[in-house]
Amino acid sequence: MEPYNSRNHTLILLKDFLILMEQGFPFNQQDIPEEDVSFHEQLKSIISSLENPTEDAIFDGQAWISRLFRNYPSLAPHMGREVLWYFGGEALHFMPDEEIAKFQQLEEALEASLESGEPFDYLEFKSKLFNQH
Repeated sequence: MEPYNSRNHTLILLKDFLILMEQGFPFNQQDIPEEDVSFHEQLKSIISSLENPTEDAIFDGQAWISRLFRNYPSLAPHMGREVLWYFGGEALHFMPDEEIAKFQQLEEALEASLESGEPFDYLEFKSKLFNQH
């Protein structure tokens, strides 16, 4: 089993979110307001920055997450929570303390498995931790 890669997982979640976003209003319209075009372009830029890692990718991601929750609250629930955890910083303000504690446990378990060389099924552990089975 290949080790969990948070950057790759975040990329998958962001690309899925981009597809979902492009299917809904106002992003599926012919004439899109400039603010919405900017939001859309910023997400595409963050995806590109993660595909070819740049220094600013994390900070840009934090700013975009804040913009998502502030300006597009109806879209925010569709964003994978791992994305908030990955970007950290300001993005963590949109997670309750209990959820942050669970992501910390998940990260500690992942680190312990990497140190010990034991296989670790990230998604299975996360499902159990978050009672998602």
